[in-house]
Amino acid sequence: MTISTRLAISGHTVRVDCAGAHMGGARRYLDELDAFLAERVLDDVEVVGRGLSVTPSWLVRRERPSCRHRLVALNNVSFVTSRSERWVLLRNALHFLTPDEPMTRVLPRSVRMQIPVVRKTAARADVLVVPTSIMAERVSKAVPRLQSRLVIRPHPVTPLAQARSTACREVGLVLCPVLFAPYKDMGTLLRIIDEAASRTASHISTPLRVVVTATDNERVHAGLGSACNLTFIGRLSTEALTSWRARSTAILYPTRIESFGYPLAEAQVERRPVVALDTAHNREVAGNALIGYSREDPDEIAAALARALTTALPSASTERFERDPYFRWLFNLPEEP
Repeated sequence: MTISTRLAISGHTVRVDCAGAHMGGARRYLDELDAFLAERVLDDVEVVGRGLSVTPSWLVRRERPSCRHRLVALNNVSFVTSRSERWVLLRNALHFLTPDEPMTRVLPRSVRMQIPVVRKTAARADVLVVPTSIMAERVSKAVPRLQSRLVIRPHPVTPLAQARSTACREVGLVLCPVLFAPYKDMGTLLRIIDEAASRTASHISTPLRVVVTATDNERVHAGLGSACNLTFIGRLSTEALTSWRARSTAILYPTRIESFGYPLAEAQVERRPVVALDTAHNREVAGNALIGYSREDPDEIAAALARALTTALPSASTERFERDPYFRWLFNLPEEP
């Protein structure tokens, strides 16, 4: 029986809206949900919005009368009219920036328009689920009245056997899984990384290869045409990205702000060093897999890359990222015998 067939069975007690899960962390989260559903026959979970964008028309359509006990929005925008329990995942830090943060000045108009919608609908939710304590602090600071309804639960992250194995890791291969967006200033960040990659030879003799999940067009548009230490491999499917991750010795994740950051968590559960800014958020998600740098400086990043390529991580508990307990909690499902 396929997932779609199972979800067509009547009698669902939970409706889950996954609209907007096209790429990045949203898509990665949906993959975890689909894997959870594929392992069991559930007549009480209905998934809607698959393949759709979060548009005003969709938000109206999904509010159709429901006898479901719980409505769960995975896309930051809570259900608002139903008398059912309303749960929402707040998973975009850009919706809760403080006025003094530099990124507020470069947000695209589309994101600025989303902010009041996300915050006002959040006020209608019964439970607000955030993936980290730092995200909870961010939401509480931006909208204090939401604080009492916040619950912190890390997103589910299931280690894949081929990605966890050290046997297939290529010495010196570093994966940089990023999504380009104007507000991220990836051109500046990757120019620094390109320079850092050229300086690792002063730390270790291992040849370094940094592969970046961006297209040639993105490379040129960001002014990275002369970057000679980075290999651009395009935007990848989930399967292709997993394959590259399995082959890599370390992850490089240079983003400045995240609500979660799946590459950080994947590094933690698969025991692979991840080079990223040494922030409270990154330490919370990546744990002892984090090889941090304090400044976006070529020398600091070069030293961190060298440490990552020569670090063997000890085993660690990853129970907090387990998929089954997470979705059973989110959907209020009984434990399996």
